[in-house]
Amino acid sequence: MKKKILFIIWSYTYGGGAEALLTSIVNHLNPEKYDISIIEYEHADYKVEPVNENIHILPPIEAVETPDRQKKGYQVYHTPEVLIEKYIKGDYDLYVSFNYQIPTFLLPCGTKNIAWIHTDVYDLGNEKVKREKELQDKAFDKARKIVAITDRTLQSLVDLFPRHKEKYMKLYNGIDIQRIELRSKEKIEWDIQRPAVIFLGRLDANKNPERLLDIFSIIHEKQPDAHLYYVGEGERKGLLSLRISELKLEEYVHLLGYQENPFPILKEADVLGLFSYAEGFNLCMLEALALGVPIVAPDIGTARLLTNNGKCGKIVDKNEDAANAMIGFMNADKREVSLECRNFVQRFALDTYIKKIEELFDSVIDEK
Repeated sequence: MKKKILFIIWSYTYGGGAEALLTSIVNHLNPEKYDISIIEYEHADYKVEPVNENIHILPPIEAVETPDRQKKGYQVYHTPEVLIEKYIKGDYDLYVSFNYQIPTFLLPCGTKNIAWIHTDVYDLGNEKVKREKELQDKAFDKARKIVAITDRTLQSLVDLFPRHKEKYMKLYNGIDIQRIELRSKEKIEWDIQRPAVIFLGRLDANKNPERLLDIFSIIHEKQPDAHLYYVGEGERKGLLSLRISELKLEEYVHLLGYQENPFPILKEADVLGLFSYAEGFNLCMLEALALGVPIVAPDIGTARLLTNNGKCGKIVDKNEDAANAMIGFMNADKREVSLECRNFVQRFALDTYIKKIEELFDSVIDEK
């Protein structure tokens, strides 16, 4: 009999890295062994994930009608059991929350659960979010295992939630390298002008896309023929567009919006720039390396690991250093850098990753 698994994610339709990672996982788990369902808390219209036919995408969670007519946001923080009872509880062998906070709040008590954490949780150390931290601590009580995807993620969990230390384990992300290479060969409508810097991800406050624009303005002064491409959507797009106009960089900075297949664009770039305030195991960094594109970033998430001792990217603090690093990659031997990146990323190949996930799932399901 197949083992039934429910993944709970904040959004599965926002076009972000966590969604793409989950899609890669569920599409490669053994369909003869697992019956897989996915439910999202927040529905958007940016992307329909390309899942296999055997994957069940459940209707998104909505507020439960109650006498006090509380909204969904109130219910998930104050009375999550009403949402769990209607949308989550079922005859599943395993429940997996795919990040911290809201997905973990929706794990049902008394069942076999895994909390999969995709970024560091140091933001919960702020006194202003004391209640959120307390709720997170309580939610972790329900988990049999708590997965951290980076060393920093793991350390943040140990620092903020030490009483759950025995549940913690580390599992680096993996990617489907062959699929990325294949999709990168598809034709696109954009004519990418080089040398090119690329941003790939959600245009939100955490990703801090404005900082890359400031860095690019330094690059433009030193290398006027350079171009910057933003691939993604989000609430910072309007502010970003305004700032581009203020800097008079409209001819050199391009907002391409969300792209269902960003890989042909990514492949043409000379360097990926990502200056988020916080990251987990960022998927677009892995994708860049798989296509031979180096990374320039601050010391966030697994950036230091993925830059491969400077062979596949640079860790920087100051904007001037970031600009110089990017210019360096623009003018480097592309074949040498590309080969180094492609060889390095093989250690994150999907087959090994999926095998580890299945071993984890089976161990929790088979626990007495």
